[in-house]
Amino acid sequence: MVVGPRLDTPSAVGDEGRPRATSLTLAALLVVAFTLATGVLSGDPRLFAGVALLTGVATAGVALLDRDALGPTVAGHLCFLPAASGALALFVSLPVETPLLLGVTLALVGVTTGWADVFDGETLASATTSSVISYFFGVVALILLAFVAALAWLCWTALTTAAGGASPAASLAGLFVLTLAAAACAYFAVTQLPLVRLAARSRRDAAAHSVAQVKRALRLVALLAGAAALAAPLAVLFVPVGQALSRPPGSVVLGLVSSPMVFVSLAGIALLALLSGLSAVVLRRLTTEFDASSTRTVGAAVAAVGYLVLLSPFGLRLGVGSTLGPVAVFFGALLLPLGVFAVAVLALVALRLGLVPERAGPSALTAAGLVCASVGAAQAGLPSLLVFAGVAAGLVAWDVGTFGLGLTAELGHRPETRRLELYHAAFAVGIGLLGVAGASALELARRSVGTVIGTPETMGIAAIGVLLLLAPLRG
Repeated sequence: MVVGPRLDTPSAVGDEGRPRATSLTLAALLVVAFTLATGVLSGDPRLFAGVALLTGVATAGVALLDRDALGPTVAGHLCFLPAASGALALFVSLPVETPLLLGVTLALVGVTTGWADVFDGETLASATTSSVISYFFGVVALILLAFVAALAWLCWTALTTAAGGASPAASLAGLFVLTLAAAACAYFAVTQLPLVRLAARSRRDAAAHSVAQVKRALRLVALLAGAAALAAPLAVLFVPVGQALSRPPGSVVLGLVSSPMVFVSLAGIALLALLSGLSAVVLRRLTTEFDASSTRTVGAAVAAVGYLVLLSPFGLRLGVGSTLGPVAVFFGALLLPLGVFAVAVLALVALRLGLVPERAGPSALTAAGLVCASVGAAQAGLPSLLVFAGVAAGLVAWDVGTFGLGLTAELGHRPETRRLELYHAAFAVGIGLLGVAGASALELARRSVGTVIGTPETMGIAAIGVLLLLAPLRG
């Protein structure tokens, strides 16, 4: 690439993945120049710069999802789906001429996928499948987060109610239930944590004996706490027990054992023990049962957590003073990825049916995008010179792209062919400039005789004229 390392791994001979770097650089320069000119002339350069940034990040994500390591896979998830969803949101929400923005986006996708060599059915299918898995994990994590928040609120309400001394039976029941939970979570943690292996080799027998004793004690505590929790509500039926707990010294003892500090301490012990046990289970599976086939699943799960972290600042920022912001972020996060997957599926179908050439797909997308953007520029009333230049740039990009593909198929990426590419590129650009000059001359002549300016029919005839003037190109 021009800046940074290459995301593809080319071979010396016979790699047909993408055009030679010089030819692809010229096509990229044409697309960038047209995008900048369109942004400046339309009065919104930030929009097209943002689309270019999001497109590049999304394509880099597709390339990283083709790697086998876990780190690049997670980075690919965090690059592809958020960036593609952002680009789709810009395309749907902003009041810009649809063919103009669609054409610019297609041209940028063609150039970036050509650089990264990811416009093929296998890579797109793998990236789409991985993104669907990460999206599923993200939705599940969002549902679990909502469930945990609701459960935490219910537990906190029950905890404060029991600790507040609503009744002796409620306080005793809450105390015994928390004791049961703490003992059960501690038993789970002791069972899952490698406590014996962490001890010195000479003390492992003693450590195993101590762990067994702790397990027996925790089982006994859990059994007694469970029985007491079931019996506590029945104690209110016995009037002497209720009176004893309502008067000193019974009330003093009950107040000490059911104080908020005791309840919070038991809840903290249960939570820490549960987290420790779950962490041990996850780490054990990652270190002992991890293979290459699980990279996609683990990367998707980690990326799902990253999605929630990325979305939380937007939800908090938009939710200040209103509840519509988090709701909009929630539904946008659910619906926009579905649109991205629909576009990816359409691209895969087009590749499978041969509607888009797989080998020359990036060059075809670049050329089609520039021509479509030129039509959109005509509809938006932008200068006719930009329309002619866009059509010519599309045909030149197709010409130099296919020429670079031919060189790649025959020679690979290693041999030096820059002079040959520059010679062909200079010839193609020269013909393109002649075509633009001829069409501009026809436009000036049309204006001089007083014809209606800027009508769609006139712009269509001018575009056809540019195509005829560029007939000597080899595309």
